[in-house]
Formats: sequence, C-alpha cells, structure tokens
Amino acid sequence: MADAVSIGDAARYGLVCVVVIIAAVIDWRTELTPNWLTLPAILIGLLWSAVWGAMAAAGAEASITGGALSGLAVSAVGLAAALIPFGVIYAAGGLGGGDVKLMTAVGALSASWQVVLATTFYAFVAAALMAVIVMIRQGLVRRTFSRLFGAALMKAAKVKADLPDDGPRIPFAVAVAAGAILAGMEILLNVSTPWRGL
Repeated sequence: MADAVSIGDAARYGLVCVVVIIAAVIDWRTELTPNWLTLPAILIGLLWSAVWGAMAAAGAEASITGGALSGLAVSAVGLAAALIPFGVIYAAGGLGGGDVKLMTAVGALSASWQVVLATTFYAFVAAALMAVIVMIRQGLVRRTFSRLFGAALMKAAKVKADLPDDGPRIPFAVAVAAGAILAGMEILLNVSTPWRGL
C-alpha cells in the first residue's frame, strides 16, 4: 500500500503543478485566474481525496464510506487552510478572487495544510522578488519608497492615506505556481522544513 500512496501523492502533486502552471500562464497574459480552471480543480481535489480514502480503507479492511469521508475531510482541511486566510486578504483588498480560488484549489488538491503553508510562504517571497524586479526595471524604486514614507507619516498623524493605484501589477498566480511547485518538491523529495514537523 505504501507504493500506492506514493504513486497517489506523485499524481496529486503533478495535478497541482498542472493547475498552477496553467493559471500562471493565463494570469501572466490576461491578468485573470479563471473560474473554469480553479473551481473544477477544487472539486477534483475533494473527489480525489474521497476516492483515495476509500481505496485506503478497502486495503485496511475498514469502512469504505468512512475512508472516503476521512479522505474528504483531509482535503477539506487543506481547502480551509487556504480559503480562510486568503479570504481575509481578499476582503481587505490585498488579492483578487481568482488568487483566493487558486490557493483554495492548491489546498483541496494537495489535501495538506502544510503544503498550503509552504506554498503561501514561497509565493509571497516570489511575489516580493517579482515586485522588486519590476520596480527596478521600470524605475519606480524612488516613487515607491516616497509613497510608503508618505503613507507612514499620514498613518502616524492619524490621517487616512489616499494612495494612487497606478503601480504595476504583479501576476500573483505566477508566484503561487512557484510556491506550489517548491512545496510539492519538498513533499515528494521528503525535504525537512519547519512546517513539515507541525
């Protein structure tokens, strides 16, 4: 059964990689992450976990229904681990809805909150690096720091900062793709990271 689980994990992370790479290409070109990609991916992740849970239960002579529900629950935890924090970021205006759904798809497909945590960490690092590169290439470093300093002064003076929204856009799906691929490699290669021990 250990071989079947490792094959299942490899297939699961392969599917995660396919979804995030397609999302990254589309986001890069259109600045959108489409529902036709993310919503079926979430459903497939939930169903995949239910099927693998039922198969594992059949091999362990346990209840197939209980195994399916157990697999579904694990996938739902991964989904919730992405949906809750990214939903809060979305509500605060920090991300688009497509980015939230993409991260939720990563959670449902991976069925692992640790993968969601690792993907999140790597995605924000990748997004920050992309932002710095864009700022340098477009000569926006001085303007960005000037605006940040002005916003900090206004915050200290308890005045609402009215920052213009004319900066370059970072395609967050590209950062999510980099993060998910790195997180999947950690799992498949059994690399020890701080979140693996949690």
